[in-house]
Amino acid sequence: MTEHSTGDKPKANFEETIRAVGEDIADILDGAVDRASRAIGGEDGNKLVGGAAVGALAAVFLPISLIGGALLGAGYVALRKSNR
Repeated sequence: MTEHSTGDKPKANFEETIRAVGEDIADILDGAVDRASRAIGGEDGNKLVGGAAVGALAAVFLPISLIGGALLGAGYVALRKSNR
């Protein structure tokens, strides 16, 4: 009789769920950056400035400073641009 690992399938489903949630969060953040960039600089708004604005806004709700949030937001946009 062969032994089957019962833990493999739930782990795969958990990893797929985490990956899907991460992609959804990235899409939401990208949309927020696009909207903030357009609100600040029109259609040709700077994405890094939009990312900084979104990060600073998020810092209001997270236990980080506004400057830290702005740097994280700008860093997020820079990372996303470098990956494309």
